[in-house]
Parts: sequence; structure tokens; C-alpha cells
Amino acid sequence: MKRIIWIVLTGLFYSLVAAQEDVQLLFDTANVAYQEGNYDAAIEGYEKILTEHMHFDSEYNLGNAYFKTQAWGPAILHYERAALLSPGNSDLKTNLTLANAQIKDRIESLPSNGILDIWDRVIAPGRFRLWMRIMVLAWTLGFVALAWRIWSVRLENRRILGTSAAVLLVTGALAVVLVFSTSQRIDTSKSAIVMATESSVRNEPGASSMTLFMLHEGTKVIVLQRSEAHWKIQLANGNTGWILAEDLAEI
Repeated sequence: MKRIIWIVLTGLFYSLVAAQEDVQLLFDTANVAYQEGNYDAAIEGYEKILTEHMHFDSEYNLGNAYFKTQAWGPAILHYERAALLSPGNSDLKTNLTLANAQIKDRIESLPSNGILDIWDRVIAPGRFRLWMRIMVLAWTLGFVALAWRIWSVRLENRRILGTSAAVLLVTGALAVVLVFSTSQRIDTSKSAIVMATESSVRNEPGASSMTLFMLHEGTKVIVLQRSEAHWKIQLANGNTGWILAEDLAEI
């Protein structure tokens, strides 16, 4: 039994190491392209990483690559995604401020709720894979520890394994809550960036409805409601309206 447990743990360890090595290789290749001024190749490399992994440096560098090509919408999008992973990064804050200075819309924000902002960062869509992996790993190791405890003879080892199993299973249960909350956040994402050069915000869904105002590339909005082709959005100043879903990208 102990041999089987050891094989399982070893397999998990080496699979994680191999995945990390693949990410590092892609990241280094993209960095070389960026340093050589080949921003299209750098963008392609960072995006490959981000299709499968949550990776702050790739989000941040991808924002930088788009910034270099003056694609303000994608640059702000990836800076905002990076901010969800490392909100206190000073370089990121500076670059996001510089990118926002390039867009046309100037919207003053209403006062925010600090606790809700923290929770939104914890259950950001980009963290779904992280919480899922923690959940699976914690539950797996927790049940392994319980099984090991059953087969262990020494009382001291049984106590250690029992405590470890309890901690791991509680961690797994908390991860379940985070996975569920993040999944709900993905289904009803609250933040998006305008990616179209210019987009009409209307009082109702549909091209025949009245235009309330125009938004431009790079503007951040809050998503309130979704239909098949239009999303109802709210600006930082409280103004609301309906915009084409294809003109937005979720953070």
C-alpha cells in the first residue's frame, strides 16, 4: 500500500515539474522575441501559455507587447488580468496608468467597496484552474493520508497522518467553495474591456434602439446582464446601457 501511495505522489510531482518546464520554455522563447522587437511572435508565445496556465508574468508581458504595438484594448485587458493575480505590483500599476492615458474615454469612478474588491480578486476567472488544482490535490492527498493512517502501526504516525488528512480535506472543502464561486463568476463575469475602436451603448438591445453614448477601445466596464448578442454594462460613473457582446473582452 505504501508503495502505491509513493508511486501516486511521485507521478503527481513529476507531472507538475514537466508542466512547469514546458511553461518556462515557452516563456523564455517569447521573452527573446520581445527583446528582439518581434512583438507578434512574443504575443503568440505568451498567449499559448495563457490558454492552459494562469501565469502573472505572461499576462504582464503580453500587456507590454500589445502596448508596444499601440493596441490599447488588448494591452489594458492583459494588464487588468495580471492585476487580478498580483494587484500590488508597482510596475504593473504604472504601465496600466500609462495605457489608460492613451484611451479616449475619461470616466470618473464612484467610491468602491474594499471588501468586495478583494473577494472579486480572489474569485477572478483566471484563478479557476488554480482553485481546481488545489481542490483535486488537497482531496487526493487527504484521502491518501487517511488510507496511510489505516495501514500505519505506530501511534505517533497515526496522529500526524490524521491531522494532515483533516487539514487537507478542510483545504479541499474550501477550494470547492472557491471553485464554485469562480465558476459562477465566469458565467456572470462582472468586468470587461471594450476592444472595438468605437462602440455604441444603447438604451435597449438591438440596432434600432436609441444610442445613449459611445465608448472607445480600452474602456473598462462592469457587466450587469447578458443576452445572446448584447450585454448590459455599467461604467465606473454609474451610467448604464447595452453594447454588442463582440465588442467586449472579459477580464
